[in-house]
Amino acid sequence: MSRRFICTFLVVLFLAGALPRDGFADPPGGAVQSTLYFGLALSGGGTVSERDWTRFLAEVVTPRFPDGLTVVDAYGQWRDPALADAPIIREATKIIIVVHDDVPEAARALADIKAEYMFRFGQKSVFHTDAAVRIVE
Repeated sequence: MSRRFICTFLVVLFLAGALPRDGFADPPGGAVQSTLYFGLALSGGGTVSERDWTRFLAEVVTPRFPDGLTVVDAYGQWRDPALADAPIIREATKIIIVVHDDVPEAARALADIKAEYMFRFGQKSVFHTDAAVRIVE
């Protein structure tokens, strides 16, 4: 076989996905980036303190996603869709971004985190988005 044929054959295999592509790691079920938005305003006035947030993160979030996550300080606004004349609420916000395997255990962990935050801090909701992602290292 000619050298050109072998090179062409390897390129075709690579493009077809038959050979591993360095730098790409795709978990068997796929990877998901979940983004959770936690409003810090309390219904009775005041805000979730940095100490209370840090405790929540350590006790509730980190044990469920010990491999890593990102927390971003932000400012957001929302309006309660259940109320026709609801005012716009503007508040400091914490955003947690976690990339995880697309498995039922991760979905349950996210639901538990949201439920505990709503319970602890009297929140009506925690906004949550999921997006399929490719992990590039």
